[in-house]
Amino acid sequence: MLHLQQPEILRIVRRALAGLVVTVSLATIAAPAGAVTLEDLTGVNLQVRATYNMRIRRAEGDFATQATHVMKFKIDDEGRIIGQVNRTVTTPRGPRTNSFGMKARIGKPGEPAIGGHGLWLIDGDKLVLLRAFEAGGFKAEIDFKGSGPGMTCSYRAPFVREEGKQVRMKQGVVGGPVTILSATQTSADCKVTR
Repeated sequence: MLHLQQPEILRIVRRALAGLVVTVSLATIAAPAGAVTLEDLTGVNLQVRATYNMRIRRAEGDFATQATHVMKFKIDDEGRIIGQVNRTVTTPRGPRTNSFGMKARIGKPGEPAIGGHGLWLIDGDKLVLLRAFEAGGFKAEIDFKGSGPGMTCSYRAPFVREEGKQVRMKQGVVGGPVTILSATQTSADCKVTR
């Protein structure tokens, strides 16, 4: 898990937003070799999955759990991302799943259905999702190789801790607030189809 101070997270989001202005301003200039473009991603169907071993705190106490997050989505020619998110966790009472729709736009900050704030960006050969929770956050990176029908992808998505704070979300998979005491990504996969 990464450890960042609150001002550092804000600086990252501000830099990303400032970078977006520069990116939009330079949109007519050819992308560097190896960079992915919105044109490359238009019409692409993506499915990313990450599994974590976690230690969490809920109202009923602290416990170990395994969590799997799956995002399935498509990107249109205007950078709109539309899809579905499924989160499954093991609990003392068995597995629980939470599913919800995902709507976003590349380069436009938003408020995801489960709370917090989010921003999707194209950064070189990556599609990046920055998420900020009540405390801490999440940085998902989809790394692309190749183009057209031969395009492949890989995925990593660490949780990001603010200095001196645990990652805290207002809405966990089984409802109510959850604090992530530790999270280790144990596996991930990425599929891209047209």
